[in-house]
Amino acid sequence: MQKPDYLRSRKRRGRWFHTYRRDGREVSLGVHGLHPNDPRVFAAFCKVHADWQEKPPEAKPTHVGTFSWAVDLYTSGNHKWKTDYSETTRKQRLAVYRRYIEAQGDRPLSTITKTDLERALYAKGGFGAITDLKALKPVFAHLKKLGFIPEDPTRGIEIEAPKSDGYPTAGADEIERFMKTWAIGTVERLVFDLGLLTGAARVDLCRIGRRNIEGTLLVFNRHKTGVTSNVPMTAELRAVIARTPDIAPAFILNSFGKPYAAASLGNLYGDAARKAGIDARLHGLRKAFCVYWAEQGMTVHQIAAMAGHTSLAEVERYTKAADRKRIVRAIAEGA
Repeated sequence: MQKPDYLRSRKRRGRWFHTYRRDGREVSLGVHGLHPNDPRVFAAFCKVHADWQEKPPEAKPTHVGTFSWAVDLYTSGNHKWKTDYSETTRKQRLAVYRRYIEAQGDRPLSTITKTDLERALYAKGGFGAITDLKALKPVFAHLKKLGFIPEDPTRGIEIEAPKSDGYPTAGADEIERFMKTWAIGTVERLVFDLGLLTGAARVDLCRIGRRNIEGTLLVFNRHKTGVTSNVPMTAELRAVIARTPDIAPAFILNSFGKPYAAASLGNLYGDAARKAGIDARLHGLRKAFCVYWAEQGMTVHQIAAMAGHTSLAEVERYTKAADRKRIVRAIAEGA
């Protein structure tokens, strides 16, 4: 492999020294003694290079061997950080890292044990602890693979998930009340109709458009998982799409003629639902979509293909709504 620009490796008195040299400045990589071909040298180089390229000059430098240094090493020198996770996931995990860096950033990695992490996560509890563990695991796994730490302290840690059915399925009463409050032609009703008839999560709903129509199907890759959703172009869905602009980057556009951000679309729907006298989220429409097709006789596997689900158990939970027939009637009569 060709040596990267700015990387300087010199052998002095039988020992290797590695620095990052640029614009007349030279910064130690903190991995002296390792052979230049050792992957830890390149990882340390990537970390310092990212600091130089992306961080403001006034940013506080991280000390080699600390937790904050480890996070920088993982997010800057590991290609999987950008290839394995969506931008949304990266933002969520960076928020987790910032919290831990604020509390334990200068802590040496050698002092972080499995017991320490288990106690901290147990004290936090709930889904927050699960989210934190998911974010921390790849950081320590990366350090272990490179040889910076002898053992991965997150290995074997398990957090019991609280019992929850997640966001509730949009019930027949809620569907009927929303449609009575918001007339066809309003953006609120368009969001509702498309959410109900496509089963798309908000991050996908805000970006799908006519380009996603492939014959008798509306096809799009889920942002969260990359799994393809194949939604039948029913008469009801075609009627809704027919009311959207022919030439537009997405079906749903804001007042500036541009697609909504996912969070903004979710907020718009939440506000509209409250004005209709209900407390609901867009994800409830995704569940109602599954209920609708279950009542049409579709199998769990077929519904999973439509909704882009990776878990059949998740689909089964969605389709156990108590008022399935009323939900189907509400959808059919309101479209």
